[in-house]
Amino acid sequence: MEYKIKMAFALIGIGLIFFINTINAQKIDKTNLFEIWHLNSYKIKSKEYSPSKKEKNDYIHFKEDGTFVSKSENTIETGTWILNNNGGYILMIDDNNETIKAYIVSLSFENLILRFDVAEIKEVEVVYNSHL
Repeated sequence: MEYKIKMAFALIGIGLIFFINTINAQKIDKTNLFEIWHLNSYKIKSKEYSPSKKEKNDYIHFKEDGTFVSKSENTIETGTWILNNNGGYILMIDDNNETIKAYIVSLSFENLILRFDVAEIKEVEVVYNSHL
C-alpha cells in the first residue's frame, strides 16, 4: 500500500513538472497586442478598483510598426515598444528616451493585464480591455 502511495505522488510530481514546463514554454502572440487597450480597472491582492475620473479615457495603443501611443490622465505619450517573450514583458521607450517595463500577467483578444515595473505600483495589476 505504501508503495502505491509513493508511486502516486511521484506520478503527480512528474505531471506537475510537465504542466509547468508546458505553460512556461508558451509564447505570447505579438499580434494579439496590436490593439487599442482601454484602462478598465486596477487589481490589488485580487480586489478590483475603478480608475479615477481623470483616468477614465486612458489607453495604450500598441501599433504593428513597433510604436505606441498612450493617454494617461489626459497626457499623450508616444514612443516605441518591444515584446520580450522570454521575460514576458513589454518594454516601452518614450520620445524622451525614458523606459518602462510592463510584465504581461494575462493576454487574450479582449483583455490585457499588466504589472508595471515601477516601485510605487509594483503590486498593482492594471486591467485593460480592447473594447469599451
